[in-house]
Amino acid sequence: MDYQNIIYETEDRIARIILNRPEKMNALSFATRLEIVDALKRAERDESVRVVIVKGAGRTFSAGYDLQDAGRADPNSPPSLYISKRLDRVSGQDHFVKLDHWMTSWNLLKPVIAQIHGYCLAGATEMTSLMDMRIVAEDAQIGYPPMRNLNFGNVLMPPWLMGISKAKEYCFTGDSMDGKEAYRVGWATRVYPADKLEEETEKLAQRIALVETDLIMMTKRAINRTYEIMGLKVAMDVTNDVAVLASYRESAGEFQRAIREKGLKAALEERDAPFKDYRTAVKR
Repeated sequence: MDYQNIIYETEDRIARIILNRPEKMNALSFATRLEIVDALKRAERDESVRVVIVKGAGRTFSAGYDLQDAGRADPNSPPSLYISKRLDRVSGQDHFVKLDHWMTSWNLLKPVIAQIHGYCLAGATEMTSLMDMRIVAEDAQIGYPPMRNLNFGNVLMPPWLMGISKAKEYCFTGDSMDGKEAYRVGWATRVYPADKLEEETEKLAQRIALVETDLIMMTKRAINRTYEIMGLKVAMDVTNDVAVLASYRESAGEFQRAIREKGLKAALEERDAPFKDYRTAVKR
C-alpha cells in the first residue's frame, strides 16, 4: 500500500507507525484506518521487526475518528459504510468494521506500543485500548466524549483496564483523564513528562526487542487467551451490538444534523459546553 496518511519506518528491530495528518489532529479517516492495519500486518511479516510503536506527528496523538470523512473508504466502498443521510448517523456496519480494524493489534503476533501525547480521543482511545501497552505523557488527555450523545464506542475496554467503578464514571460522563490519572486507574502502562515520552518509549521497546519474537508471540498469545477465556472477545462482540443499537436512538442523529447545519466546531462546542471541557474549556 502506498501510504498517504501515515509514515512507516523501521530501525533497530522496531517498526514505527506515525499518524501523519497533523493539520487534522491525526483524525482517523477510513483510509487512515486501512493504512494502519496494513502497516501493522507489514511489521508482522517483517522478520527484522520485533516491536511496533504507534505514535502521532505534530501536537497531538489523535483527536479520534474523522467526522467529516463520512466513513468513506473510497469511491467504490459499499454504501453501508457511509453516513446515512436518512438515518443521520454512521451505519451499523461501520461499527463492526472499526472493531475488526482495531482487533488487528490484539491479534498481531508482535507487541504493539502506543506512544500518546496531546489528545487521544474517541476512536483513538478505541484503537490504543487494544494495543499491548500505552505509554502516555503526563499532560495527555484521554477520553471518549461521544459517550455524551452518540454511544459508548465500538471497543468497550474500560471495564477490563480500569475496573467496573472507574469505568462507569468514565463512560457515564465522557470526561477525559490526563496521563497521570490514566496511569493511576490502569489504562496507561507508564507515564512520563512530555519531553521524556519518546525517549522512554524507545527504551522500553528496545528492552522488549531483546527477546526473540517466537517467545514474545507465545507469551502474548497466552496472556490474551487468559482474557479471552474470561470473556473479553465475547464482550467485544456483544457490546458492539449494543453500540449499534445506541447509534440508532432517535436523539443520536441530532449530533450529525448539528454538524451538517452548524458545522463540526459548533456541534462539538454545543455538546461539551455544559461540561465546560474539551474545546469549551479553552473559552471559559
